[in-house]
Amino acid sequence: MYYAFLGHQPDLSRLELETLVGETTRITPEVVSIGEEGHNLMERADDLGGTTKIARFRLKVGEDKLLENLQTLIEESSAKNVAVSNYSSFKLDPSSLYKMKEGVLTVRKVRFVSFDDFGHELLMLKKKHVAEFNIIPLEDEYILAETVWIYDGLSFAARDRKKPYQDIKRGMLPPKIARIMVNLGTMGEKGKTIYDPFCGTGTVLAEAMMVACRTLGSDLDSFAVKGTLDNLEWLKTRYNLGTEYYASVADATHPVLTELVDAIVTEPLMGPLIDSRKVVSPQKVANIAKGLDKLYRGSLKAWTKILKKGGRVVMIIPEFRLKDRTIKTTLVDTMRSLGYNHILSVPYHKPNALVVRNITILERA
Repeated sequence: MYYAFLGHQPDLSRLELETLVGETTRITPEVVSIGEEGHNLMERADDLGGTTKIARFRLKVGEDKLLENLQTLIEESSAKNVAVSNYSSFKLDPSSLYKMKEGVLTVRKVRFVSFDDFGHELLMLKKKHVAEFNIIPLEDEYILAETVWIYDGLSFAARDRKKPYQDIKRGMLPPKIARIMVNLGTMGEKGKTIYDPFCGTGTVLAEAMMVACRTLGSDLDSFAVKGTLDNLEWLKTRYNLGTEYYASVADATHPVLTELVDAIVTEPLMGPLIDSRKVVSPQKVANIAKGLDKLYRGSLKAWTKILKKGGRVVMIIPEFRLKDRTIKTTLVDTMRSLGYNHILSVPYHKPNALVVRNITILERA
């Protein structure tokens, strides 16, 4: 049994995990378990964008035996550095951890990197090779699970910050969200051809290349296309990738591809930036939504000619939440009328955000 710890968008992270690995069971809002059907979890871990760490089951214990068994596991570990993370309501104070350390020192040398029982920085755990033991609630008992994988946050950050072409008006999509969207588009299958018709700075295409997809992109802005090509060449060299990529200038409603693609994954034009700190009239927002709806309708209609039957579109469809109303852009019924089955939509946004990004999964009928 394994336990996956989900990122800041837990519903989206869980959806990605189940798409690549198999069914999960939610334990807490941020922790899910994966049983025998997730036998390939560790093989696919590095492909995930929404999972922050994975832990392996070690013991199931009652409250009266928890500290005793936890100390035994730490004694049996060969790691010099140790941390304990508590996801349950069990009260584990610093004095208990210090006492546990003193007990372990009678058996072997060990260093607790912190006497806090939560909030350990994952980068620190990974770089210092810390053995982390997690306390996870399960009905009236507790699971002790040892961390066996931590996501490579430095790599995701480097792809976002060190790429040669950046544009603060474009490329707002975090690489981890882009990776999730790619995985949802390909359903975890490598070697697929991915197309992004609003490629911007190439974030989606870069994450597709990282999971061995062939990537095609286009944008109406020639500077964005050149920047995307520069970024993908940089990525290919940095990670020694062998996958193909191509980008050209084109309108999303009139793609110039000469082949069918397996999936279309994109963050389309989202309209002008709306500052939630300023008063924006509902009529102005409604006009923006109407313009975006027209663009999305035209794009979705055109994409039916280049997307394989059964292929997926994973795109962000925004909606605007004002104080007294919600203004949507393209409706599900419209998507269906254009030749798509609506699989589901998962909202992605910060609390109290004016713009809610719905990551929408469609399938070509």
